[in-house]
Amino acid sequence: MASNYGDAMDALTESDTWVDAGYVAGGYLVPAVGGSLLEGTMGVDLPNELYGVAGIAGSEMVVGERMMTVGSGLYTVDALAQRFGLKNSVTSLGGGA
Repeated sequence: MASNYGDAMDALTESDTWVDAGYVAGGYLVPAVGGSLLEGTMGVDLPNELYGVAGIAGSEMVVGERMMTVGSGLYTVDALAQRFGLKNSVTSLGGGA
């Protein structure tokens, strides 16, 4: 058991872990911020899932960083969960509002 704790702590102290986490966060934020900017400046109202798919395509074609693709994919799944009410259902199961 002690070695599992040590292995977990080693993973947390590796800089590659935090770089990957930053890429995932960036991949999540690009469609969120980009969608807000596009809707605010141009007045278009597209589904949030479309911004996530655009983030996936952009990260694969332009950036080439797989963890950024994961972040945009996470945004897409989150938007779908909100659209179909799954996110609200799971939150209410946990005792939240």
